[in-house]
Amino acid sequence: MTKRKLSSTEDHRQAIGVPGKRQHFATSSSFSKLSDEALLLIFSYLSSGDLTACASVSKTWNTLSSDSLVWKQLFYSHFVEPRLPKKLYFRRQAEDLWFRRTREQEPDNHWKSLYRLRYNWHRGRCSIGRINVSSPPSDKRSGSLGGGHEQSMMIRFRGRSIFTVDEVFGLRAWDAGGALTATVAIPRTYLDEHGQEIAYGAPSALHIHTQDNILCDGQSELAIIVGFTGGGYALYTTGVDCKYSSFDLRYTHSPASHHLAVTSIVYEYPFLVTLARDQRMNIYQFQQSDDQDDNKFLDDASLISSLKSQTIHGPISLSIRKAAQSERVFVTAAYSHPFLASGWTVGIQEIELDPVHGVVNIRTASSLPKESPIIGSSRSLQSRKPHSPALYELDFGFNETLSPPTSLSYSHPFLLSSHADNTLISYTVKSTDLELSVSEGKRLWGHSSGIARVEVKDRGKAVSVSSNGYEIRVWDLELYRFGRDDSVESVKLRIGEDKASPPEEEIEGARLGKFFGFDDEKVVVEQEKKQGRAILVYDFT
Repeated sequence: MTKRKLSSTEDHRQAIGVPGKRQHFATSSSFSKLSDEALLLIFSYLSSGDLTACASVSKTWNTLSSDSLVWKQLFYSHFVEPRLPKKLYFRRQAEDLWFRRTREQEPDNHWKSLYRLRYNWHRGRCSIGRINVSSPPSDKRSGSLGGGHEQSMMIRFRGRSIFTVDEVFGLRAWDAGGALTATVAIPRTYLDEHGQEIAYGAPSALHIHTQDNILCDGQSELAIIVGFTGGGYALYTTGVDCKYSSFDLRYTHSPASHHLAVTSIVYEYPFLVTLARDQRMNIYQFQQSDDQDDNKFLDDASLISSLKSQTIHGPISLSIRKAAQSERVFVTAAYSHPFLASGWTVGIQEIELDPVHGVVNIRTASSLPKESPIIGSSRSLQSRKPHSPALYELDFGFNETLSPPTSLSYSHPFLLSSHADNTLISYTVKSTDLELSVSEGKRLWGHSSGIARVEVKDRGKAVSVSSNGYEIRVWDLELYRFGRDDSVESVKLRIGEDKASPPEEEIEGARLGKFFGFDDEKVVVEQEKKQGRAILVYDFT
């Protein structure tokens, strides 16, 4: 059949470039003929931005571009491969170690979200929310324990909920949206055996631990332990509905007669460890109650060991962890120690606890060789009583800095110290049945002023706050065996909520407190403003 000739009108439109009817082209291309396996191979070479663009092409491409193995390879190439050693032998060993570890620990269907979290953490990309929690921070504590101190509020973040405790409002729980979900008053006084009233004081330590509820078929619940300036502590648990809508008081320990504040507290059932202001460490063990009808699973806490240091005067960080394949618990105290030749060095003391035998082993290690000189006379472990050892000044040597640490944080295997010269020092701890060692420290820069407090988690993420309250930084310290740690960087987060607000307004109107909490997804930090105290929520999801 022959084609018809163009009319004069159509011929004129074609000559002057006026479009006629839309021409439909065939949508089939060479990509439509490829198998899913071939497309996945092509997608594995694309960047995260290209994969996001491919997801909007079609339903098939949306499914394939979200494949977990593609994002796992992208995660490896961006965050793991740059830190691998250059030598081929060690590089292959590190690669095998990483892929073997991820197969055991990370679910295959979460790599896209893991990449997004790590990418946002490295770039400092996050949404910022604000939760008003109290009146202006000019309130004073009661004068029963030496008033005149500014009121403090401690913050922790766990299970997508924010937990705060202070002397006025007690223990409270908030969801990420800012809604108050639970509140309970804290104990005020205690009557001793002579009928005298002893004050608990203000909260001075806060610890949150995830445990299995004995009464509810092993369902998960949170244990919240609050330490007080009077030397006592209280243990609460949340409901098993995962909404944390209530607090149940399970145990209270009466204030100490010497009224020394509890500066740190850790808990792993059945052991609870407190650290007092005079650096005394007390180890308690709970007994399981026989009567479970009264909704009490803690009967009493008996003191099984009390350790006192005569040489440690700086900050101490307590950490507790349970052995993977046994009921034993390891309590670790990280501390700094003065050294005559070069200032300071850091060390750790690991205490192994058994539910039946109590304290079964104590080991110490420092960041430097054993051949290094030490201060004072050495004291052997055998010269001490088995249940009353101290922190020993053994095996300490050269230190990387002359300024003592302003804060310490240890979460196995990461040990992090902050210093007044605007730097941090990172260490790696190795703890096996045969060895306990601390690596040489690596100095980290980033802060423009002194650092008040730093905290690190077991996955290597860390947060630090400056002493002037105007700077907060996030760090990623995760190291891979045989890998390099020369690429550790930090990102400074904004203080204000509005991106367009000038820095002068942020500095004048808001100041960060020294208490904060975080996990892999969020960072929550106390903020003091003229209008009152608030919580800033940095969401990296």
